[in-house]
Amino acid sequence: MIDHSKPADKRQLILDATGRLLALYGFHGLSMQLVAKEAGVAAGTIYRYFDSKTSMIKALHGQIIHDVAAELFRGYDTAASLRERFDYLWQCSWQLFLDMPDVLVSKYQFERLPLEADRQQMQDLEDRVFAPITAFWQEGRAQGVFKEMHDEIFATLTFEVCADLAFKQLAGKLTLTQAEIEVVRDASWAAITL
Repeated sequence: MIDHSKPADKRQLILDATGRLLALYGFHGLSMQLVAKEAGVAAGTIYRYFDSKTSMIKALHGQIIHDVAAELFRGYDTAASLRERFDYLWQCSWQLFLDMPDVLVSKYQFERLPLEADRQQMQDLEDRVFAPITAFWQEGRAQGVFKEMHDEIFATLTFEVCADLAFKQLAGKLTLTQAEIEVVRDASWAAITL
């Protein structure tokens, strides 16, 4: 896990505060003044690093995407079988969501941002950083193991299920045992395979 608990600079303090507050209040409830207070810096200090709330959100998004990808692909073995890679990605995603609850909540916020012009830029970054997952879906289709579906459908039937269940567990709505997690993971696998 990337450790941002001891930020090296004020920019990182600001991004960390932005992540916590975005998870709590959403985009519309986030203000530069609130971020400054949470980060322990003067409001004007934020503008030394970011020219707007949008640029601050985009920087946070980029940092989160790179941090998550670094963790997700740390032990990812492209030589493993499709099933082994799927199990690894699913389990790693589950653990990441539980270990980084602000990231999970921010994920939902990023997906609903009212930043029309910037949303494509953010999506392009995600596509580049998570290209190994796209390659995984393509390989599974080419081998005749995965159903012919759009990548977003694969993600919805697998990692979105994982994220939603992790969110419910973090909210105290359910507590899954390891055996139940494996049943859900196996059901996700069954949903995408022939």
